[in-house]
Amino acid sequence: MKTRILIRCGAVILGIGAMGLAIGAANAGPGRRLAVAVAEPDIAAIVREVGGDRVEVFSLFSGCIIRKDLQVEAAARERLKSADVVVWTGFLPESAAISSVLAAPAGETEKRQQQPRWIDVSRGAARVSVPVSTCEGYVDMDFQQGNPFFWLNPRNAGVIARNIAEGLATLEPTLANTYLDNAKRFGEEAERRVVGWQAELAPLSKLVIFSTQCGWHNFAQIGGPTFVVCKSTPGQLPSPATLVAYVNEKNVEMVLVDPHTPIEYTLAFRSGTAAKVIEVPSSIEGIRGATSYFDLFDNLVKTLVGAKS
Repeated sequence: MKTRILIRCGAVILGIGAMGLAIGAANAGPGRRLAVAVAEPDIAAIVREVGGDRVEVFSLFSGCIIRKDLQVEAAARERLKSADVVVWTGFLPESAAISSVLAAPAGETEKRQQQPRWIDVSRGAARVSVPVSTCEGYVDMDFQQGNPFFWLNPRNAGVIARNIAEGLATLEPTLANTYLDNAKRFGEEAERRVVGWQAELAPLSKLVIFSTQCGWHNFAQIGGPTFVVCKSTPGQLPSPATLVAYVNEKNVEMVLVDPHTPIEYTLAFRSGTAAKVIEVPSSIEGIRGATSYFDLFDNLVKTLVGAKS
C-alpha cells in the first residue's frame, strides 16, 4: 500500500519557528515573577506547583484543543505578547495559534528583542494511540506522536513537572535546585495518588466506559475500568445514532459526556441505551473550586465509584 502522509506545511513551519523562539527570554530579575503562558489549565496547575511564588501563570486555551482553527483565548492574547515563558504540549495547532499572536502585525518590521522561552512538556511522556508503522497509511501530522491528551495519564505528571523545572531553570539558574526539588516532590505525590486511585478503581476493573472525550483512555493506563472511544476523525464525534449503536454493541455500562458535548448526544445516550450517562469535566476548568492537577482525577474517581455503587 502506498503510504499517504498529510503534511500541514503551515503548521510545521510555525511549529519549527516556535522551537526556534526557544532561544529567548531573559531572566525576570529580582522582584518580578516570571510570566508563564500555559496551553492547558491542567498543566498550568503543575506549573504553579513547580514554579511556586516565582511564576505568574495564565492559560491560553479553553475547551478541547482538537478543534478547527484553534485560537488563543482573546483575554490571554495581550498577556501572551509579554510572556517570559510559553509552556505547550507539543501539539502543532497550539504552536500555530501561539505563534500567530507573537508574530509582528502586518506592515511592522520590528519585533520584540526577547521572545519567550518555549517549554515542551511532552518530552518523555508515555503516549497512547501512537501510529506503529507506515502500513497504517494515513498519518495526520498533528497526531503522529499519538493521542495529544497525555497529561490525562497521571503517571506522566512527574515527567511533565521535570520538563517544566528544567525549562524554568534555564531562565533562573540560581533557582534550578528549587524548581527541580519542587518537581521531584510533585512527581512523588503523583505516584502516591495513583496508588490510591488504583485501589479505589480496582472493583471497577470489568466496567466498560464510553467517553465522548477522546483523552480519558490515557487515564486507563493506571488500571481500573476500560475506556472506549469512537471517532472516525480526531476531534469530531460521529452522529448520535452511530454512537448509540456503538455503545449498545459494546455493552457499555456507563457513558461519560464532557460539559462541551452537544446536548443532542447526551439525550440520545439516555433514550437509546441502557448505559448510565454521567457528565464529567475533562479539565479542572470545569470543576467548581478545583485548583490542583490532582483535583481532576479525584473528581473522576469519586464520580465513577459513586455512580457504580
